[in-house]
Amino acid sequence: MKMNYEPEVDDYVIWERESWTGILRDEGWVYFKAEPIEHKKGFSKHERYITIETSVKDKPKEYEPDLPHVNGKHRLRHPKHEKIHTLLLCYESQWSQLKFVKKRESKVIQHYSQYDDIAGIDDQDRLAGMYKAQEGRYIDIQ
Repeated sequence: MKMNYEPEVDDYVIWERESWTGILRDEGWVYFKAEPIEHKKGFSKHERYITIETSVKDKPKEYEPDLPHVNGKHRLRHPKHEKIHTLLLCYESQWSQLKFVKKRESKVIQHYSQYDDIAGIDDQDRLAGMYKAQEGRYIDIQ
């Protein structure tokens, strides 16, 4: 019996599926996972999905438009747009075809809920760091 796997962002997965040309095999990092959407009467039902990042490469220089000057200053290109990301769409009904390989352990905080785990702040340090006495203030009576 095959267990249902629920992919998460930063999982490395292999997706093997059957096609008219044979078995297709793609692999990569889960880049995005859609939240469940409540079905509303009168609207079509939307299936959850993930995107799998199958490749990342530098954007060729000939495809980078010259950025216009704004108020006489040259605009800087945002580093987020220096790469081309190839993403593969995988619907929830196809998640059973995914094989989990590993989880990416990143030191980059993706969501505020990861802050304490990644930054390594324990409860005592967190509380001690919250209180900063103002200069010239009298010491609090305990």
